[in-house]
Amino acid sequence: MLKETGLLRSALTGSFLAAALILVGQVAAMHMLSLPERELPTPPLGNLPVQLGPWKLQDEQALEPGVLAYLRPDSYVLRNYSKASGANGAINLFVAYFKSLQNSYGPHSPRVCLPGSGWLVRSSRIRPVPMPGRPEGIPVNEYVLEKNNDSILVLYWYQNDRNIWAEEFKAKLVLLPDLIRYRRSDVSLVRLVAPLQGSEVEQLAASQEFARLIFPSLVADLREGD
Repeated sequence: MLKETGLLRSALTGSFLAAALILVGQVAAMHMLSLPERELPTPPLGNLPVQLGPWKLQDEQALEPGVLAYLRPDSYVLRNYSKASGANGAINLFVAYFKSLQNSYGPHSPRVCLPGSGWLVRSSRIRPVPMPGRPEGIPVNEYVLEKNNDSILVLYWYQNDRNIWAEEFKAKLVLLPDLIRYRRSDVSLVRLVAPLQGSEVEQLAASQEFARLIFPSLVADLREGD
């Protein structure tokens, strides 16, 4: 468990956490528009379940001060979950919510930031993952990264109460129209990190199961901001 925690902490440092925001062009366009937005309540992310199926909360972490000042989320959770026994038992959950990208700095695409802190991309793809209420699935980025003799599996996607997407360029197709039509540009990043210490297929199945378990709570919490 100590090694797994160390791997997850290593994966969360440096520019890897800059994956929290979307694209420079998107934010620049919003700044140029400078439209007034609706005042939204902050979703209660701290109320996300401490137990999800066989996974229980192990510990709750805080972003490093420099990273927090850089990302400026309005709300976030950074947690380690683990199973009491069995393989594929450690998963780190990071959810960052931003009420408005007009007031946030969005410098990089995760496709650029993921190799930060010395992690190299071994494979990447976007795949649909079935979710409760969405049998057709939601698009999820899947990355396998390695450093020295260690490997991790990363799943992440973007979500608000109106849309879910994986590809960063779609932010331009989603958030700017929302800003004009609804006077809101809120968005959250949902990211799971798990150490790969056995079968990649089995870890992927475990991470997808965790995603399905957390998804209904995310939908409910983000609806609080409506």
